[in-house]
Amino acid sequence: MGANERIERPSKVTLAVKMFYLICAIGAVRTTITVLRHIDVRSPDFFIVTKLLIYAASILLIYQIGKGKNWARWTMVAIFVACWPLEILPTFEELSHNPVNAVLGCVSLVLFLVGLVFLFLKESSAWFVGGRDSGIRGT
Repeated sequence: MGANERIERPSKVTLAVKMFYLICAIGAVRTTITVLRHIDVRSPDFFIVTKLLIYAASILLIYQIGKGKNWARWTMVAIFVACWPLEILPTFEELSHNPVNAVLGCVSLVLFLVGLVFLFLKESSAWFVGGRDSGIRGT
């Protein structure tokens, strides 16, 4: 492949990136629901700042995935493995007293899993790894 040729980003990677951005948006809605639900019990300041930092880091990571950074793809896997067990049980327990938040949590988990699958399809993996070998990155 010549130096002037450009490796095109696979459509599944583009879709996965959009899914991950959607997950951040859903997370912001869930954070708002949680804050409004518990505002009379405790101060939400620490919770809000923590969530904002997490969303900022997530958006940066998603951006890096879109640029073809293989380390970002693997970091997303590590985050899923670490967070999935911590998220799944509370989400199902929440169904009885806050079903909207729980359903949004389930949707986020499904989107996250599907997005990860898209990032590791054969065509996607070739794009992440192939660009590094030739020194070229897709859009």
